Amino acid sequence: MSLYTPRQLLLILLLIGAAGAGLAIDHARRARPDLVERLERLDRVERPEPAAPRSPAVIPAATETRAGPRAGSRAPREGATARRARGPAAAEPVDINRASEPELVRLPGVSPALAARIVAARPFADVDELRRVRGLRRGLFERLRPLVAALP
Repeated sequence: MSLYTPRQLLLILLLIGAAGAGLAIDHARRARPDLVERLERLDRVERPEPAAPRSPAVIPAATETRAGPRAGSRAPREGATARRARGPAAAEPVDINRASEPELVRLPGVSPALAARIVAARPFADVDELRRVRGLRRGLFERLRPLVAALP
């Protein structure tokens, strides 16, 4: 009589196998750092730098398509092209109590979903209350602090 069912034994074997494979890969990476560097260089995608930053207002809506990626190509995450097309940050702070969702999305690191959660969590007495918004990490909050204000 066994303490484990056949499925549990299979799961234990798979976990031990995965741990063993991880250790073997770590050993191989440490033994051949030159090969690892060469393989990682093959995996990197070189992207050309844009000539000049473009504002979203300049890009006509008709040029934006929702077509899927071509076969074999790497597609950027949804919304990544919109973040890349943003202009520089505004000179004056954005009022988080009055800014619309599109204005909040222009801030670095703010996704459309996060902008919607910020709008839903209003009003804010001061910028530190922005921490209560779900999904706003500490690092992003620290980057946003000088760019936003909570005006009454």
